Amino acid sequence: MSKERKQQTVAIPLPKAKKNLVQIGCICIMLSVAMYGLVFSTLTAPILESVDAMGYVGLFSIFAALGISIMTPIGGKLGDLIGRRNIVVIPGIICIVCGVAFAFARSLVALMSLRLLISLAQGAFTAAPYIIMGLINERKDVPKAMGMLAAAVAVGGFGGSIIAGILTDMNMLTVAIIMPAAPLLIGIILIGINMPNQKREGKVTIDVPGIIALVVTLCAILLSLNFGSSIGWGHPTIIAGFVLGIVAFYALIKIESKAKEPLIPLTLFKNKNY
Repeated sequence: MSKERKQQTVAIPLPKAKKNLVQIGCICIMLSVAMYGLVFSTLTAPILESVDAMGYVGLFSIFAALGISIMTPIGGKLGDLIGRRNIVVIPGIICIVCGVAFAFARSLVALMSLRLLISLAQGAFTAAPYIIMGLINERKDVPKAMGMLAAAVAVGGFGGSIIAGILTDMNMLTVAIIMPAAPLLIGIILIGINMPNQKREGKVTIDVPGIIALVVTLCAILLSLNFGSSIGWGHPTIIAGFVLGIVAFYALIKIESKAKEPLIPLTLFKNKNY
């Protein structure tokens, strides 16, 4: 009787051993996400200095923010479409491949392109560990699971930046850049082997107009903020960028308020708990 009740309260019932391995995989994923963020923050200067491009520090950071900001809301919908396991495995593999390639890139264009791809891939799976923890745990155990993910983020951010700094001082910059891929690979393997690929039942609709409006909003505003200080806040291009961003943001709100399956449900902002 208790087993049947448990199956009713857990969206994805797993044997205890597999459940623990999936939870470890989720923790490894969040360790990697935090490590990538802090490692790149710590190593931005030496990375760009190696290709004589210190003037692009701001743009480098903007590319990182753009990818995650764009793909995080999209990743949830993709998870409904391709499955909760695949939304970790596929973007995770892309992130590892791009991360390793980034460590050996020796041109500014390659570094910028790979950094954007890494952040896009990260954005796709960043929310997945939280969703998976909620699916495999009983409701009473979810706060504990979320606490473990929060601890992983704290440890990954603090420890990752320190280790990256030490490795860089030892002239091992390439190793420092590749390092966050290790826990990510472990997480992908554990989740890929032990978790079924649950998809949402029924037809999944992708909010394409919402995606376009979101991309235009973020790109226009963030790029204008980045280049405004260098070419002048009154420059026509910067003014046009801000105007475009504001118009696109207004369009995004209108689109999301009418969409059947919005990319960003506006009702969330009416929820006091949220």
